[in-house]
Amino acid sequence: MGNQTPREVLTKFYADNNLGANGGLASSYVKIELNSWFHFYFPNFDARRKAVLKHDVHHILTEYKTDLSEESEISAWEIASGCKSYWAAFLIDTSGLVMGIPLNFWGTLKAFARGRKTKNLYDKRFSEEQILDMKITELRKQLNLDTYTKNTQPTFVDFILFFLFTIFGIIHSIISLAILPFIILYSIYIELMMRDSKPRRK
Repeated sequence: MGNQTPREVLTKFYADNNLGANGGLASSYVKIELNSWFHFYFPNFDARRKAVLKHDVHHILTEYKTDLSEESEISAWEIASGCKSYWAAFLIDTSGLVMGIPLNFWGTLKAFARGRKTKNLYDKRFSEEQILDMKITELRKQLNLDTYTKNTQPTFVDFILFFLFTIFGIIHSIISLAILPFIILYSIYIELMMRDSKPRRK
């Protein structure tokens, strides 16, 4: 994969992870699969669309998968490497990092430590076209991901900063509970819409 470009591998990445065409970029909603039978939906919005391509390429470059456990890792990595002006990514990543504390503490902490030593694509050093057409090996080199792997060990400073950000993340999550009823109602609405759109047997 290293000698390929993101443009060459994204279609397979979307198909393998059931993310839809273009990672669901044009979809009106985002699906969060908690397991095979229980999931939430929330509205897709422009600020998230702005970040989604770079987030998907981050998955390829960092080799974090899209299950809940490793989504918490890439969330921690993006937080630590900097979300810059991508506020939607920052808020979603904050929730992902907090989710990783009980689910995957050590992996999330290591990803945070890795993020502090690497860079990401949110700093706008490359246009989307450049990102899509650069070799994956070159992108990893530009972001220091060829040096710092998923097994990057946290330092004491990493642990302290992770702890401090976790406090902020928990406060953010508590405040976010206010929109949970809306998310539940929206999820029920989307499920009913999809059920009605399925062809019925005669």
